[in-house]
Amino acid sequence: MASVTSYNNDKVVTGEVEYPASDPASGAFFQPDYKKNEDLKLMLDGSKDSLKLEAMKRIIGMIAKGRDASDLFPAVVKNVVSKNIEVKKLVYVYLVRYAEEQQDLALLSISTFQRALKDPNQLIRASALRVLSSIRVTMIVPIVMLAIRDSASDMSPYVRKTAAHAIPKLYSLDPEQKEELVAIIDKLLSDKAPLVVGSAAMAFSEVCGDRVSLIHRSYRKLCSLLADVDEWGQLALLNVLTVYAKTCFPDPNEENYSSDDSADKPFYDSDSSGGGAGAGGRSGASPSVEPDLRLLLRAARPLLQSRNAGVVMAVAQLMYHCAPAQELPPVAKAMIRLLRAPIEVQSVVLNSIAALTVTRRSLFEPFLKSFFVRNSDPTHIKLLKLEILTNLATEASAPVVLREYQTYVSSSDKAFAGATIQAIGRLAVAIHTETETCLNGLLHLLSSKDEWVVCEAVVVVKRVVGGGASSARAAVSRAAKLLRSDRLAANARAAAVWLVAEHGAKHPRAAAVLAHMAANFADQDELVKLQLLSLAVKLSITQPDTVAMCRYVLSLARYDASYDVRDRARLLRRFVDPSHGSLLQQYAASIFCPDKPKPTIESSFKDRQQYTVGSLSQYIGIAAAGYRPLPAAPRAPLAADLREPDPQPAPTHDEHQKNKKFYSEPESDGSGSSSSASSSGSEDSSDDEESNQEDKKQEKPTETNNYRSSNSGTSDSETDSESDSSSDRQTDSASESDDEEKSTGKESKVEPSTQKPNEKSNLELLLELDEVASSLPTMTPTCGGFLSPPNATTQAIGDDDITPVGPSLVPTSTVELLSRVVCSGLGARRRWSRAPHLFSHKMCSLEIIFTNYNSTEVNNIRINKKVPVSITPPVGELVRAVTMTTARWDSEHRRLRGMTECDKKTVKLNDEAAICKRVFETVNVAAITTSGELLRFAGRMMSSQELVLVSVRQEDEASIVTANCGNMAIASLLANEVANALKS
Repeated sequence: MASVTSYNNDKVVTGEVEYPASDPASGAFFQPDYKKNEDLKLMLDGSKDSLKLEAMKRIIGMIAKGRDASDLFPAVVKNVVSKNIEVKKLVYVYLVRYAEEQQDLALLSISTFQRALKDPNQLIRASALRVLSSIRVTMIVPIVMLAIRDSASDMSPYVRKTAAHAIPKLYSLDPEQKEELVAIIDKLLSDKAPLVVGSAAMAFSEVCGDRVSLIHRSYRKLCSLLADVDEWGQLALLNVLTVYAKTCFPDPNEENYSSDDSADKPFYDSDSSGGGAGAGGRSGASPSVEPDLRLLLRAARPLLQSRNAGVVMAVAQLMYHCAPAQELPPVAKAMIRLLRAPIEVQSVVLNSIAALTVTRRSLFEPFLKSFFVRNSDPTHIKLLKLEILTNLATEASAPVVLREYQTYVSSSDKAFAGATIQAIGRLAVAIHTETETCLNGLLHLLSSKDEWVVCEAVVVVKRVVGGGASSARAAVSRAAKLLRSDRLAANARAAAVWLVAEHGAKHPRAAAVLAHMAANFADQDELVKLQLLSLAVKLSITQPDTVAMCRYVLSLARYDASYDVRDRARLLRRFVDPSHGSLLQQYAASIFCPDKPKPTIESSFKDRQQYTVGSLSQYIGIAAAGYRPLPAAPRAPLAADLREPDPQPAPTHDEHQKNKKFYSEPESDGSGSSSSASSSGSEDSSDDEESNQEDKKQEKPTETNNYRSSNSGTSDSETDSESDSSSDRQTDSASESDDEEKSTGKESKVEPSTQKPNEKSNLELLLELDEVASSLPTMTPTCGGFLSPPNATTQAIGDDDITPVGPSLVPTSTVELLSRVVCSGLGARRRWSRAPHLFSHKMCSLEIIFTNYNSTEVNNIRINKKVPVSITPPVGELVRAVTMTTARWDSEHRRLRGMTECDKKTVKLNDEAAICKRVFETVNVAAITTSGELLRFAGRMMSSQELVLVSVRQEDEASIVTANCGNMAIASLLANEVANALKS
């Protein structure tokens, strides 16, 4: 077969099918004779695998380029049965992409997908499960659930990983399947394969993230596997373990660190590049940490060096929320390393650092220069670095930061320069020793040629001197000079007038400013006019000689075009004009010139501390949809016994050889095969190891009266051999011969032990034979006859809370089997007795009643001739009644939904007893609930042991009969028969 492995569009493929040279993936959309994808359809319909493979590669190339290939779905889906593995792989890749869009066509091939779940190739099995979970149709939910359940026990870790990925898809399609999916997740979390654990953690967080009790038994194993899981699995696993640690372990910093400075300062006097182990061993008092929490921190710390930025941020999240403060310096160093990552990663990391520097400033102080802005940085990165620099600035580092700000102010980026001016104002308020320096710099900016710089500087100065700073007089003088020069824009001029009015009401230049502005009052903007009115009133209070000027300004505002200015003038006139009384003038000083506290300028990232570090909610500053905050740490840790793994049973063959020396006997073929089998078993997956350990429980032969039977040992060996061979489906035929040798070896070892006990008497041997015979199934009628109960070994093996019971009702009506006309007056009628059958629990009991309709007795009965009759059991007689709890019934009912459920509407009966009687007459089921709006019944098919659930729901005008069974035909037949029985 020719190998075609190139994606090149110019490659010429020889074959019987000729197709146009133009490739749909090449972009030739404007050719007049172009037929969309016709050449690909011809190649897919051909018989050569090389053409099909080339066509599938081109189709996958189209999908990778974002082009629509949905019209090829019918041609592609036909090749899902191809025998070529490479073609089949690409077909499944295509189906995963378009199965949700082409649901009707995908459902037609669902049987093929189900068969592919048993394919020997693990990639095909995983791809089939991926396609099944991509079909978003509620009707096939039971099929997908069955596929996930089987794949979760698959030998291949890759298939089990795919099963974990399919769990959230099924949960989003049908949330009622949660309980069964949780059981599968619990099983996957205990898996020993690192490939599976990360995907299981992802499924856990999406389906049942609040059930931390599922993590208890697997906690220590998950910690040990953390370094071996793939990167995205590490990310999911770290998030799960962070929630677990926050839920089960107390905060180690709760009592030891009450403030930021006392927590972090001692650890920055030494080398900041020390590792986590060094940080934990320093001279500072280290808080006590739970051993299991220490296990998690020790396993997660090396991941700070991961190449994946998401993993590093997940470890930072874990360490920040759960680790002692002494161990945080390596986290800061790892986050600084991420600043060399792409822009998107830098944005997330800088947002987290900006939030952390509000309360943990000393963590990042040694890396101050790492946040200096570069010219190549985008604006949003510059703003984040500026925020961090402002948060990190201290009395010692403030001069360095201010020199950086001096350069940033002259930037051509207006948004960045304006943010720098605001940052200077924050430094002036936060660091008192630099207040004068910052304010002088801001006042110097008031003389800038750029209008937007002056506007921003005036606004910031207004905030800085809002509480009456010592340099407020100089600020007022500079503002007054600018107002007289008419160099300010409207908004800046209004701010300058406010600054003079707020802090220069007693300044001698304030009256000159008012006189200058009043000369062209009508030409001022509305905001400036409103501030001039406030300045005029304040000057009339602090400088009485300016009352006349104030009245003049108010008279100008009285006839202004703006109604806001007119209303403000009408209000303020009453505080100046004495004709309106002295009461308002008495309180004018307290209204217009009160003592105000100094304003505090806080970081915009202060409120983000309530969100988890590195989360989307912290990034955007509000709680995102689906955000789940970390739980509060408990005061006392959970008992460590909960995290103890399940005890593994000790192998019994060690007990047989406990008193023997290692080289006491020469190695035989049996021992060699045994060691070979054990070594090969250690190479299997985790499921094989668990199954072998369960089989080893049965290796110990049974003992009765100090007598050990060699037959039991041989039987156990055969059982072990069969288990090994069934779990090692992928091995070659050599393993089968090893199993046989292993069985022979065990038998040879057991036989010598049978000669040591004393010989038994004949009576004891007969008693033992009696016990063995009683445990075997009865093949012929015994003295018990039809009234003998069936043996326990022939009973269907049910679950713990599903118990077989006798029939709730035995029908008494009979059906004619043989007419008396045919047999000269001898008639026969039949009925289904619903009694347990003596031969097999999978068979029904049929009772035949012979009646002599003649007047004379029939003697000397013998077989003379045969009469053909037809006996067809109703589907209700193929069911055996079982009972269970209501909760278990509801759980099984949720599992058997979709295609395995059938509803029928029938007439409404108000008598619940009559409903139960007719259901019992139709189907051999047991009642679970016989009152209420929903009547529940349960049974089990005799042959397949599938559960059968029947329910009758009462509605306003009718009753709804619902039948659930794994066999869709059985469910439909039962629903029809019960509905017809309720009508009669």
